[in-house]
Amino acid sequence: MEQLPIVRPGERVVTRSDGKGGLVLGVEKIKGREFAASAKCSGYVLDARLLMDVLGSLKMPGSWFQVWCKLVASQNANRADDQTRATARGFVRITQRGLQDQCNLSAASVNEASQFFAHIGWMRTAKRGILQLNPWLTVAGTSGEQENWQKLWNDAKGPACIIPHPNYPTEWREARTAEKKAIETAHRKEKVVALRQRRPVRKASAGPRAAYPRSNVDLIGSGEAP
Repeated sequence: MEQLPIVRPGERVVTRSDGKGGLVLGVEKIKGREFAASAKCSGYVLDARLLMDVLGSLKMPGSWFQVWCKLVASQNANRADDQTRATARGFVRITQRGLQDQCNLSAASVNEASQFFAHIGWMRTAKRGILQLNPWLTVAGTSGEQENWQKLWNDAKGPACIIPHPNYPTEWREARTAEKKAIETAHRKEKVVALRQRRPVRKASAGPRAAYPRSNVDLIGSGEAP
């Protein structure tokens, strides 16, 4: 390849197979909907630069960033492997255990990161073991595919996407800690009602003759009262 294509504002590089094992690069205009707006930034569906700018500004643990990168990398949006892909384009088939292995992180770190990104609407659980990353945020597909993925997200009542300010992760953590403490305090204040214990019923000890009770016929025949 002699030179790379020139990419102007509002455009992106696309690749396609040349049928001989190589790739052909091209440029196409970005056609997306505005997905995020705040006092400091706004962006569009395919604006990866904005997403990386937001991630670079967030004061969050490095493990969270690592988990997010692995999730995006697992979201294969190419058509080349449509027949062999385990799940539909735009979705990620991965478990918490799988994320732990890929990131070499503890279960607690992966769970916390996953809960945060779900909270801010960057991902949702489609079904057990299958995630959908926010299609307004991560998936670069055709306009028809975008509309389909966005409809799936909306029909599933997916969380609204927000672009958090740099200190939001810390605030989210503090709010979760305060909520847990409030729940624990409420549990400790609950009145404990002691249940009355039933007295055990004592059985009278039986003599040797009681171990083999005689029938009424035997008692009558012997002249003894039953």
